[in-house]
Amino acid sequence: MQASYKWKVITIGEPTVGKTTLMLQYTERKFHELYIPTVGVQVSVKQVPIKIEKTKEKKLIELNIWDVAGHIKFQNIRKVFYEGAHAFLLLYDLTNKASYDGISYWYEDLTKIIGKQYGILIGNKKDLQKERVITEEEGIELATNLNLDFMETSAKTGENVNDVFEILTQNLLKMHGEK
Repeated sequence: MQASYKWKVITIGEPTVGKTTLMLQYTERKFHELYIPTVGVQVSVKQVPIKIEKTKEKKLIELNIWDVAGHIKFQNIRKVFYEGAHAFLLLYDLTNKASYDGISYWYEDLTKIIGKQYGILIGNKKDLQKERVITEEEGIELATNLNLDFMETSAKTGENVNDVFEILTQNLLKMHGEK
């Protein structure tokens, strides 16, 4: 079956927030404990079968997930990777205040290139509750201020990872496809 829709989704945020592990957990059901920085961009493709509620028709959605490097040395080339994105996942680490504080920078950097697209703010590393420094309420407030959806995940355990992509796919389908 050929994909009815192909959407580019980018993951952005500071280094070490879990962009790569979130993507790998979703696309391959894998978690890598060792941190290996992304050089430029890493792309994964996931095909998602979906049933259209109105017509009961089955369609195939193809998500092209671009994991964009967070290191400052890739700042100039990052903008090229943003182009053509239909949606984005903006991540911070629940145990790292600086990654949360940097969200506004990432949001502005992205929206200068792609405008106001659909996005989800993600507080990652939910499995590290004892080290947590950002509350769920703070995440919800920031997401509301940026007009983004919000979810907390654990790329390590897989908690809420599929839910993020399910919500993302459903919203893209409503915006760009089936009503």
